[in-house]
Amino acid sequence: MNRQQPSSWHQICQEQDNIVSLTPHHLELVPERVLDNKLRPNEVLQHTQEQLLWYRQLYEQLPSIYFVLDSSGIVLSVNRFGADLLGFTPSELINKPVFDLFASCDRTSLADALISLFKMPATAPTSNWEFRLDCRQSKIKWVKVVAKILPGNEQNPLILLVCEDITDRKRSEDAYQESEERFQNMANTTPVMLWMSGCDGLCNFFNQFWMQFTGRTIEQEKGIGWIDSVYPDDKLKCLQTYYSALNTRTKFQIEYRLRRADGEYRWILDTGTPRFIPSGEFAGYIGCSIDITERKTVEAALKSSQEAAKAQIDEMDRLNRLKDEFLSTVSHELRTPLTNMKMAIQMLGIALGLEQSLLVENPKLKTPDSKASRYFQILNNECDREINLINNFLDLQKLDIDSKPLVLETVIIRESLMRIVELFKARNRNCRSNLQIHVTPNLPPLVCDPFSLERIIMELLTNAAKFSPADQEIIITAQLKSQNIEFQVINTGVEIPELERDRIFDKFYRIPSNDPWKQGGTGLGLALIQKLTRYLGGTIEVESNSNLTCFTVLLPLRGE
Repeated sequence: MNRQQPSSWHQICQEQDNIVSLTPHHLELVPERVLDNKLRPNEVLQHTQEQLLWYRQLYEQLPSIYFVLDSSGIVLSVNRFGADLLGFTPSELINKPVFDLFASCDRTSLADALISLFKMPATAPTSNWEFRLDCRQSKIKWVKVVAKILPGNEQNPLILLVCEDITDRKRSEDAYQESEERFQNMANTTPVMLWMSGCDGLCNFFNQFWMQFTGRTIEQEKGIGWIDSVYPDDKLKCLQTYYSALNTRTKFQIEYRLRRADGEYRWILDTGTPRFIPSGEFAGYIGCSIDITERKTVEAALKSSQEAAKAQIDEMDRLNRLKDEFLSTVSHELRTPLTNMKMAIQMLGIALGLEQSLLVENPKLKTPDSKASRYFQILNNECDREINLINNFLDLQKLDIDSKPLVLETVIIRESLMRIVELFKARNRNCRSNLQIHVTPNLPPLVCDPFSLERIIMELLTNAAKFSPADQEIIITAQLKSQNIEFQVINTGVEIPELERDRIFDKFYRIPSNDPWKQGGTGLGLALIQKLTRYLGGTIEVESNSNLTCFTVLLPLRGE
């Protein structure tokens, strides 16, 4: 059959217009027995026409694009469904080159593919390709092309070309390819080492940073080749951790040493996270490896420093224990002779007719031997001073090691302060200052150690009396401050230099040139009351300005 000869289909339709009215579009494939229609009865002819019509309708509506081409690629026939899919009518495609429907970049490839059909044997399988379309009114962009030479027309061969829409698949492939390229680009530019493995645990991807770090090729690293760069002592632990996590499909993290391209082993923190496809099936691992050598170096230095610090602290604790034991022994050894000295002084006083109790009650009492009286007084005062020093020192040692027991009692503040003031006056009959007490009425009782409270107030009063000029005031106040009792001991006529205020609570520290009457002191009094105040859960502060010095002690209402 050639393009100039009328097809069998056309002959039948022209001769049998009274049987069926059809307007076919170049469908030439008709059984040969139809050519005998003049010899057949009318009934057989009608039946044949109905079959042809049925086949024609089937052809027109096949859900793909069907072309019949001549050997030069001219469209001889196209089904209506396919033409509609391309955005044309069948008549617009008939006698047009099929190549015009394809993208210009694929036309040569399609022509080569059709030419190759004529070189294949008749028994060769059907050839198929994938090409892009260029039809403005069509949503189809990609088609899978299946082509075959139709048998029976060796002189004028015809080509059956079937196109299947694969646009969605191609879009998915392009999206996947774009995602894959984006991942590759991100993985190869990120400044950390990345790797991936399949469900069998064998690694199939290493990013560019990994390759640069190890100086190896991807072929060397794939599978379990990467283990060759791991430090020998770390290989077994590394593989055990990895395959243990692989068996349970769980995340893992491991530290190991990896040989760098320059031969140096670097510490690596490797974290592997399992991957799963949308169906939930395990797909392998994706891992991130970070160089942590600097961190490990800092950790090692810190550990060494901590060990050295601990050893130093242990040594200091040992020395402190030795010091405490030594000072305790020395203090007790000093206290024994001082006690004997005190007793001897008292006996000497009796022998001289100057018993200590008489001196306290009547300091103006004169004795026949004034020099002996003066020497006795010096000896007695210095002995008391040394005994006070030893007692203070021992109390500080007990507070430093938290061995001084607290005896908590309910203290009525006004009564306690009155008693402390009377005791102070009895011990300091030569005090030249005016002493006043101001207590806020109806103060709640204070729960604390009464002996420690007495020691604090007594020491502050003694300190104020010692450094206050004659006829100045010493004022004691007590008031409620939130859930605390605030005690203040104020003395006028003297100030503590600002540079000295932070040091007056130090042990053995005495303010230079601040003892006008040369009364001396141990330098432990304020240090002791600061320790006692903290031991009671309180605070102590000092303010000194405008010719006035004020010590403020804040103690909680309930000693806990």
